[in-house]
Order: sequence, then C-alpha cells, then structure tokens
Amino acid sequence: MDKTDTIETFEVEAEADGIATRFTVRLGDVEKTYRIPTGQHNHYAVFFSELARDFGTRAHHHRPIPIDGDIEPDWRPLILENLSPRTTAGYGDPAVLKTDEGYYLVATSNDAVDAFPILHSHDLETWTHVGFVFPEGEAPEWTAHGRTVGDYWAPEMAKCGDEYWLVYTARQRSNALAIGLAKAPHPTGPWTDIGHPLVSGYAINTTNYPDDPTQPMLSGGVIDSHIFIDANGERYLFWKRDTNGVWPRPLAGLLRRRPELVDRLFEHDAERRAARFAAAVQPWANTRRPMERFFLMQPLIEAVLDNWERVRTILADIPEADFIHDAMSTPIHAQRLDENGELIGSDTIVLTNDQEWEGHLIEGPWVTLQEGRYWMFYAGNDFGTPAYGIGVAVADHPLGPYVKQDGPLLKSVKTWWAPGHASVAPGLDGKPQLFFHAFFPGTGGYNAFRALLTTKLAFTRDRVTLG
Repeated sequence: MDKTDTIETFEVEAEADGIATRFTVRLGDVEKTYRIPTGQHNHYAVFFSELARDFGTRAHHHRPIPIDGDIEPDWRPLILENLSPRTTAGYGDPAVLKTDEGYYLVATSNDAVDAFPILHSHDLETWTHVGFVFPEGEAPEWTAHGRTVGDYWAPEMAKCGDEYWLVYTARQRSNALAIGLAKAPHPTGPWTDIGHPLVSGYAINTTNYPDDPTQPMLSGGVIDSHIFIDANGERYLFWKRDTNGVWPRPLAGLLRRRPELVDRLFEHDAERRAARFAAAVQPWANTRRPMERFFLMQPLIEAVLDNWERVRTILADIPEADFIHDAMSTPIHAQRLDENGELIGSDTIVLTNDQEWEGHLIEGPWVTLQEGRYWMFYAGNDFGTPAYGIGVAVADHPLGPYVKQDGPLLKSVKTWWAPGHASVAPGLDGKPQLFFHAFFPGTGGYNAFRALLTTKLAFTRDRVTLG
C-alpha cells in the first residue's frame, strides 16, 4: 500500500456566523463541531485546547518554559494595570524617553480605536496617562484602523533637534505592515504624520506558493522601528523584516500537497496532528483577516519551533520550500536618516536570527551607546509564548558588524513570562536602565495585558549584565 494511503487526514468545514466561526472537524470516525465566538486570540486558544482534547493535536501555548531553577531576577514592576479605560491591552513594546520634564512612555495599542497611549512619570514609580498619539478619528489616512482591522505596534519617541519624532508600525490599507513617522513640538503632541509610510511593505516572490489564488503575491511587512542618534548627531533608523508571519500558511499548503513531509518534519504525534490540521484548515485561513490567519496557524508555528533545527534542515533541501525557508529569517535593517526624516544612502542588514533560542525571528531592536560601543537589545522567538526573551549584541559602529552575547539576557521566570521588546533610558541616578514588557504567568498572546517592568544594566567594554 502506498504510504500516503495510510496517512491520517483531517477534514475541516468552516462557516462564518457573523463574527463567529463554526468548524466541523473530522478525523477517521471522529467528528466534532466547534463554535469560536469571535476572531480574537483568546477564543482561538480555547478552540485549540478543545481540539487537542478531542483529536490529540498539540495544544496551543504548551511549550516548555525556559526557567533556570527557582532563581528570581531583580526585575521591578512599574505598571500592572491599564491606566486609562481606553487602553485595552497594557503596555507592550514600551519605549521610554527621559526629558527635562521627566519620563514619557509610548506603547503598542494593537487594534484599539485610540492608537498609542502616552504616559508620564517624574519618578519612575507613579505613571499618569496623558493622552494618545492618534486618538479615535485621527489615525493617518494611509493606515487601516478600527477594531479587528488596524494594528498599531511598537511606537518610539526621540528628540530630534527642536521637535519630537515618533516612528511606529501600522497596517496599510493593502494589509501590509509598514513604518510611519509623525512629528510634534512636545511629547504629548499634537502629532502630525508625514502622510505616507516611511518604509513600506514589499512584494514577496511566491512562485512556489500556488495555494491562495486571491493573493498572487504576498505582502512582506516591516515592523519595530527604532531611531538612534549618535554622539555626533547622525541619525539612524532600524527596523525588522517581518516575514515570520508569512511562512506558516505556505508551509501548511506544502504539507497539504505533500502530506508525507509531516512525519519527517515533526517528531511527536501531537505535533504531527497539529501540522495536519493546519494543512486542512489553510484554505479557510487564506480568507481571513491578517491576525486571524496568524491565530489559525499558531499551533503549527509552535510545533515548528519545537523542532526548529530539524525543520530548517529538511526544508533547505526541498526546492519547493525555498520561499518558506528564506522567510524563516527575519533580519534587522538599518539606514541613515537626514535632518528632515528622509532615508539616505542604502540600507544594511545588521543582525539576523541565528541562535537556537531565537527560533524563527528576532525583532524590537534598540541601540544605546555605552562605554564607547554600540549595544543593540532585541527580542527573539514567539512573542506570545514563554520562549520569548531579550538578547543583546555589540558593535563599534551603529551599522555593525554586531557580535551577540550567547543566549538570552532575559528570559521567562516563574513570576513573569515572555520578557521582550526593550528600551533603554537613564534612571534617576543617571545610570542606564532596561524597560520591557512581560505577561503575567499563564497568559500571553495578542491583546493580552502586558505589564511594564525595569531592571538596571551594567556595561563593560565587552559585556552587559543586569545590575
């Protein structure tokens, strides 16, 4: 008997019911029906838990937590709840700027109708919500906005000459993620966008991806922008190529066409069943909004990360998977900015994901000049799981070459999961501090609350430690 005749295959029927989705799932003689009340991440997490119970698939978020014993680090929580009723998911991707008036914080708002909360503190203890960069109705025209439509991520404020610049990620109306730039006379605004993306999304060659006829070309996103101003006044923009959100559906399509690859790529039965479900549901996922596509592929993504080196090695030898293999690399780019905020010169790749702990991505770059050298903090792995952490690399020039310290500088602990996307600012004593977000234990994912935490840093010429 041909091997493909013995491979268990899921059958999936999906039907939209308003904002809800009804799935009928069959495997062999077992058939179950599920209703997902909304397209939000938490409801998909429940669905995948029920699917694991009924069909033995890999459950969402069931990854080993990378914790070293019972050691608890010296991380100080700063904000543990939403400080405005119009802020819905806490303070992810926090960017802290010290000014003569104290400290200002801007943070991710996801699909909230008010984009990018702005907070102020005199002492790093008490924080006050002072507004939004783009309140409801004032989003830039080039961006997609509204609940379940827009995505506003990773804003960052910098003092540039006599004004303040804010770079940020937003979803274009084409659904591609792009980087915007707004300017203001004060950290609280009013903020005026330049009227177009500073760095746009781009088309990806999908010659070997025939699975979605509605998208002859996929859009590659760019996210997580950072402005670094050197001691001589030169300005640099850093950003990430966001292809980690692009490869999961093409991989699921490949597995649907070639189901025999599942056993080669994945070691355990639960992972294999999760991959086969992703293959079966992929045509439906192609019809959904961008974030919902990601939610549908999440168990496949986590199964890949559990078998990272094995998957990458096998895909590298499959010509049909060239695009997928390439998209599993998410380089950090950098380029000069002139005094008006225009990109000048050519962009340079300064870092990429090449350590095992980083998995399929690095993101959230932040560069600081300490001890005469350039230190880049960055996040790695899947933001919504305990595998997420913060790494660091050092260079003698803003454009590199950067050399990474081995392993993550910060990783999950029992009291805080998925520390990530850091910024650096002087503390009250003038010494550098790291500001970052983390989830409460047992939580994680899109629109889940992220707290603001801080820890002190100590630099030598060759190394940074938590001090």
